[in-house]
Amino acid sequence: MKGSWLHMEGRENLIIFCNGWGMDGTPLQLLTSSAYDVYMLYDYHDLTPPQSIKDIVHGYRQVSLISWSMGVWVGQKLFFDSVGLFHRRIAINGTLCPIDDNFGIPEKIFAETLSGYNETTRMKFYRRMCREKTNLKMFLARQPQRSPVEQCSELAALQKMVDCVSVDQSIYQEIIIAEYDWIVPSANQRQFWFGKQVAEIAGFHFLFYIWQSWDHLLLFADSQTQI
Repeated sequence: MKGSWLHMEGRENLIIFCNGWGMDGTPLQLLTSSAYDVYMLYDYHDLTPPQSIKDIVHGYRQVSLISWSMGVWVGQKLFFDSVGLFHRRIAINGTLCPIDDNFGIPEKIFAETLSGYNETTRMKFYRRMCREKTNLKMFLARQPQRSPVEQCSELAALQKMVDCVSVDQSIYQEIIIAEYDWIVPSANQRQFWFGKQVAEIAGFHFLFYIWQSWDHLLLFADSQTQI
């Protein structure tokens, strides 16, 4: 696992962001932050943080956890025994059964993605992830600086690690689901998170460009209304 600061300005509050598979911070460069420092975890070849999370959060008044896609499961695994670190815990477009026909990415689709992953299939994945033309164009202008070989290796590692955690054990208090997710199908997400506090938003699997900032994202979660 790797970590890096997306914003580090000595602010009072911190966001720990668990990114999705195959990502880095490049696609998130448009998201500003006024009230938060933001530390990102990514590249899940293993589940060992690059440095102590307690050291990272030390000195901050409030710490929020935001996890997206495969990062939702990773955040659950990393912080199950340390939920007290966080003021808020938010899951976006992911579940705790990330490879599952009913509650996550269908097993056949996951296996097919892994077996044939290359530059061509990567672009197909990005198109399915972003879907809408403007969203895709913005993403491709800031796509992750990672090779297909490296992304495939990470996906293979995740396939070996991933399990299914019951929704009753979830550390997440707030759930955001995009209505048109083609990666972790929206219907599977709704089925997994049934009974939890869920906010639905018109968007796709990669939906970060609907928010101008990390502050805006947290305000959306506060409001539980569509923007």
